[in-house]
Amino acid sequence: MSSKLHGLVWEGCAFTGMILSRVAVMARLADYSNDEGVSWPAIETIRRQIGARSESTVKSAIAELAKEGWLTKEERKVGGRNVSNIYRLNVEKLEAAAAGGA
Repeated sequence: MSSKLHGLVWEGCAFTGMILSRVAVMARLADYSNDEGVSWPAIETIRRQIGARSESTVKSAIAELAKEGWLTKEERKVGGRNVSNIYRLNVEKLEAAAAGGA
């Protein structure tokens, strides 16, 4: 868990006026991330922990966050089967937003 990133998410995302469901997803990803912003939690894990009613809520939040440049998503398969995606938070963008520059 990166407490640095967790703080940046709350400071930066709140400053930008990001909707709460996206902030919650970013916060959970930050909680799972190392200091470089890399994590791989399952969609179902994120859904359960933020109290979302469906996985589609989490998936659409991740898609919008990726579109807006807050994160990147790398889909993975092992032996032809889907496994947890790898997420990389945009640490530079989070730092800029937390400083009031996003």
